[in-house]
Amino acid sequence: MAKEYKVVKYKENILKAILFGQARVSPRGFTKFLNHYSREGWGAVTIDRSIESVFWLFSRENYVIVFEKEANFSMPKAPKREAPSMTESLL
Repeated sequence: MAKEYKVVKYKENILKAILFGQARVSPRGFTKFLNHYSREGWGAVTIDRSIESVFWLFSRENYVIVFEKEANFSMPKAPKREAPSMTESLL
């Protein structure tokens, strides 16, 4: 089966780097980020960590994530509920 790939860069907030001198990725925020893509059917294949300089004095942590999913993946749809008929609503 054919697969699709997506490369996404996750960066920590630049303000944290300026205020604290170094910005580390929040595990809670990174988890939310990964779960967001997981709900869309993407699975992480590789994750690469790097440190980026900001204004030559500060640094922040970055992650490059490669996601993959089946090319024909579609989210399962919830079954449609029909409105009750008049006789059912009276019972």
